[in-house]
Amino acid sequence: MALTVKRGYRYVVRKEDGRWPPRHHNGLDPRLAGPRAFEHPAVKDWWEWLRREYRPRSPVALVTPCSSVKPYTRSPTSRKIRGLLRRLGLWSSDVDRPAGIEWLYFSDLLLLVPYERAETYPACCYELHPDEVLQRPLLRGLVVETLRDVVEELAARGLERVVLFLPRKHMTLWREARRLTNLWPDEVFVRFTIFGLGDLPRVLEPLRRVPELQELL
Repeated sequence: MALTVKRGYRYVVRKEDGRWPPRHHNGLDPRLAGPRAFEHPAVKDWWEWLRREYRPRSPVALVTPCSSVKPYTRSPTSRKIRGLLRRLGLWSSDVDRPAGIEWLYFSDLLLLVPYERAETYPACCYELHPDEVLQRPLLRGLVVETLRDVVEELAARGLERVVLFLPRKHMTLWREARRLTNLWPDEVFVRFTIFGLGDLPRVLEPLRRVPELQELL
């Protein structure tokens, strides 16, 4: 199911409690706002796609947070990471996506979103704060158990290592899922910061691809 947004559409924002609410460049589907979004058919289909069909193109994945800006690709953190991957030769200009590494966004609603699908529906057009999951035990349990199932499947399909660059609330859900299973990829933790990339360049440096070898990899 696709959300049609007229050209020139702007999501009207108003300050709430003195803060600007998240921005949605492709529009917000009101049916995907808040906890009721978990009942949306597009979300259930996404989870099934992760379980049954999705296969990472690389045995190494970089897992970064979703953002209040939708699509995630427009967020400041995403722009910094994209620049880093380009500098390391971990980017294909031909198809404008990561190469030699899988970039996954961690979403409280959609669990994992590959970079190249971050601008598609429903990833582009929902709104859910982490606290709306963390503070609801039943919903929290559902997310954690489903995340466990998904990552187990990805490990079985060849995902060997994940580099985690996640804030505390996302890490809470990830660690709870990790504790429920032994079938899990190796993990490298990089302390998250909104002010830069921290140790991420150093951690990803060993994956650097030499430009003249790009055609062979």
